[in-house]
Amino acid sequence: MGEQHFRAMNSSQAIFFAGGAQSPSEAPVELTVVLPLLLATICLVGLGGNLLVVAILAHDFRRGKGSAVNALVVHLCATDLLLVCFCIPFRVVTYARHSWVLGAFVCRTTDWFLHSCWVAKSFTLAAIGQARYRHVVTPPKLLSLDTRQLVGVLLFIWSLAIVMPLPHLLFTRIQESQGATFCVFQVPPNALNFMDVFSKLYPLLAYVLPMCFSFCCYMRAMRHRKERRPRAPSPRHLSRKLTSMLMSVSLAFEAMWLPEWVVWVWARHSAFEGQKPPAAFTVLAQVVMFLNCTLNPGVFMAVSDEFRQGFRDIWLMVKCQACLKVLRPGSGLNGGEVATSTVQSLQDLHSAAKAEPTEVDRLKEDVILPDVEHFWQDRRNTTAGEENDPTPWEHQDRP
Repeated sequence: MGEQHFRAMNSSQAIFFAGGAQSPSEAPVELTVVLPLLLATICLVGLGGNLLVVAILAHDFRRGKGSAVNALVVHLCATDLLLVCFCIPFRVVTYARHSWVLGAFVCRTTDWFLHSCWVAKSFTLAAIGQARYRHVVTPPKLLSLDTRQLVGVLLFIWSLAIVMPLPHLLFTRIQESQGATFCVFQVPPNALNFMDVFSKLYPLLAYVLPMCFSFCCYMRAMRHRKERRPRAPSPRHLSRKLTSMLMSVSLAFEAMWLPEWVVWVWARHSAFEGQKPPAAFTVLAQVVMFLNCTLNPGVFMAVSDEFRQGFRDIWLMVKCQACLKVLRPGSGLNGGEVATSTVQSLQDLHSAAKAEPTEVDRLKEDVILPDVEHFWQDRRNTTAGEENDPTPWEHQDRP
């Protein structure tokens, strides 16, 4: 991704920018100042949000609440961290300098690594859809986290993600033009037929196929929820919101990746120079693509109650650590004991709030129905009279 049509060499060869749009002439201020600042902001927000989601899920794993879906979500956030740490900063430098200053190795690997991460995200979202469907249709007692199978799925995903965009690694190189250095993607004449086939199959395999597969998995999961009507509500029956949330994350990713695919296909299948994608649309597609790295943490925190509870737990732990640093060594207080007692007290209050009956419950327990109260009142105040004695001759005086 991140390639812009550079110039047509002849009818059989074209050059595209790699590693971000570069300008042989003086670039506008929007490209050299505003766009780097925007990408830097996306980088910082994505870094903090994805680290937070990973910390929350790692905390859940330590408490024994791990699942295949949670493990794949951690992998999804880790891929976003790779993007914001090793892809966006290079784009920021390229846009700020409007030429390539990062060397030949980074030039050759930058677009290949970017494509690998995006393909890995695409297949990971498809795997999340499949795992969510299996979680819906599998009985709760049979659900378990198969670590070996999960590792195999991740290895398969990254194998595809590394191999599929290999042409971006093979055909990217440094080029000198007008006294400046540029990183370009140039297809040699003997590989034009291969690239013609590759440019048609690659979007289908990396984008369309995983999108259709994940969408079918979520639709089957939602239909299974509608068909099954349990007699009593259960946690699995109430988790339809989680399925909707994961499907929303997948659809948002596909929608935000679509403009960049339009640019990618448009540039490679345009027959004339005048039909290249507009520069503004190319830059906008890149910004929208990178903006997706900040979307998933926001969706998880806004929709999932478990994520918000995990955030509160982590915030409590951070506050306890801050209390430990504030305590002075000469104050005579043991920081570990204070932190332990603080956490224990908050946990006791939380459990007591759950266990303590509310005022309404206590009123319900104290209330006695009027008919029942009248019955027991009669039973307490009524004494057995002589006229109601079943054996009156027993109490009569004998002559």
